[in-house]
Amino acid sequence: MNKRTIIIWAVRIILIALIIWWMTVIFGFSAENGQQSQSLSDRITIKVAKVIYPDYDSLTLASQKMHFNKISFLVRKTGHFGEYAILGILWSVFFLSFGRARRLKYRMFTVIPVFICMIYASTDEFHQGFVDGRSPKVMDVVIDTCGALAGVLFILIVRYIFERKIWVHFRRKHEYLGTEH
Repeated sequence: MNKRTIIIWAVRIILIALIIWWMTVIFGFSAENGQQSQSLSDRITIKVAKVIYPDYDSLTLASQKMHFNKISFLVRKTGHFGEYAILGILWSVFFLSFGRARRLKYRMFTVIPVFICMIYASTDEFHQGFVDGRSPKVMDVVIDTCGALAGVLFILIVRYIFERKIWVHFRRKHEYLGTEH
């Protein structure tokens, strides 16, 4: 094996390790009972509320509760979206490490990682049905899948910009040299 092949396989192994680690993190969040999950969400919601409303601590209890309730739903669903955006990015980068995947049409390149994430999101929600104080929600699977799609689209945009930059550089070089491409 040449040095390039060894590096590519090392990157793939690292990516698989990151994917497994991230899926374990997601599973860990899902394994928290309802009270633990709510407690984490509440702590994050309060921090977000203090950023959005700098005078949050000086507000009346009723005002704090009103602002907290408005922000809480968004924080929880953004967490779902973000978790799966990261998973979508990891799967996309893994697939890009294979030459054949780089030649796939954008539609197929998008579908495969998003489908994998959707299946994992479905099993994750199913798992929550067995956790005390938690229940599976189809809407969470939809949000998770949208997050994965956003992550994959992010990688597609980065890939497009990177490939365009290389192509433009290649064309300029050959135009300068007067050679055909």
